[in-house]
Amino acid sequence: MKNKKIGLIDCNNFYISVERVFNPESIGKPTVVLSNNDGAIISRSQEAKALGIKMGEPFFQKREFMEQNGFCVYSSNYNLYGDMSDRVMSVIKRFAKEVEVYSIDECFVDFSNIDDEDLIPTLHYIKDEVKRVVGIPVSIGVGPNKTLAKLTSHMAKQTSSYNGVCSYWELTSFKTMMYDIDLSEVWGIGRKWAKKFKSLEVYSVGQFVNLTDALIRKLTNVNGLRTKHELQGMYCHKVQVKPKQKKNIASTRSFGSDVQEFDQIAEAMYSYVESGIRKLKTNKLNASRCSIFVSGNIHKGQNHYKSIDIILQKPTQSVEEVWSQIYPHLQSIYSNSKKYKKCGIVFNNLANENIIQTTLFVDEIEFVKPPENKNKMWEMKQNFITKKYTTNWDEIPCVTN
Repeated sequence: MKNKKIGLIDCNNFYISVERVFNPESIGKPTVVLSNNDGAIISRSQEAKALGIKMGEPFFQKREFMEQNGFCVYSSNYNLYGDMSDRVMSVIKRFAKEVEVYSIDECFVDFSNIDDEDLIPTLHYIKDEVKRVVGIPVSIGVGPNKTLAKLTSHMAKQTSSYNGVCSYWELTSFKTMMYDIDLSEVWGIGRKWAKKFKSLEVYSVGQFVNLTDALIRKLTNVNGLRTKHELQGMYCHKVQVKPKQKKNIASTRSFGSDVQEFDQIAEAMYSYVESGIRKLKTNKLNASRCSIFVSGNIHKGQNHYKSIDIILQKPTQSVEEVWSQIYPHLQSIYSNSKKYKKCGIVFNNLANENIIQTTLFVDEIEFVKPPENKNKMWEMKQNFITKKYTTNWDEIPCVTN
């Protein structure tokens, strides 16, 4: 088999970088992005990290500190982040046919068609082109497989001398370097497996690679063994150009405040049905089953939770059909004596939208009008939200003289 050249392109501090494209006043300042309801810190600039801000810290605990130190704070703006991710990926796809979008801010790319002498200049050009066209800085690692691509991408991001691009083949002392790389940094290991190996005093990549195949297989599974083989330079995980069909699609969210009124919960659920249906349509899928749930605020000791599975009359991606069928079930799991902090819907039994099985014995659906509340207590708190600069005509940035 021809030697593979697999790259991992990773956006640097993606949420922060997106906000800085449209809010340049935050460049050079400590900056954070918050989770839903402005609860916790989910993205930090280098300046914020240098001031000791940790991932996942509750915002309310650090708010005063941030105000004193001139932080820029943003609520998470997933519409904007998703669109900017699509723009990054579209630039990358100009340079390669085999691109696997791995997450919102990274993708695996097969560069095997590029000659050895052209590889590094091409990667630098891609990095510069993504920054020029989209405004997002990226780091690129490349190696003979996904595991080493991921590892070298991490090294490209951590070591400024690589200028954003790190190649496995240019690391002349990689076998020695493996003893300085923490095992938890390896793609596919995860916390659970890393903890197992640390109990055996195996802390580094170098120590892991020296373990026997039998021991690794015993402590993990076949994927753990493949990780070892890829660290040794083998090619085990293909670049998946066509994404796997999803097994389920969920749409859930915590409310901005505790809610007791049924109409508030119903309006929230209807909104989540709309969101879930959009995901179904994007993935060209129909759903024939779903489950819905409501739950209390566990942080206040309200541990009540109720859910119910629902068989839909036919495979569908219609908001009205789904909503009208789940509405009576939502009524059945609601209690007017309880307060709720979260609800949601999970679609399952998914199938291609072109494959529809029907039956003669289908009752006519009695459509239910969703409630509309003037005061939407269920809506998320987003006190620092920026505009939908690229997805809403009314919020497109304007240039003035």
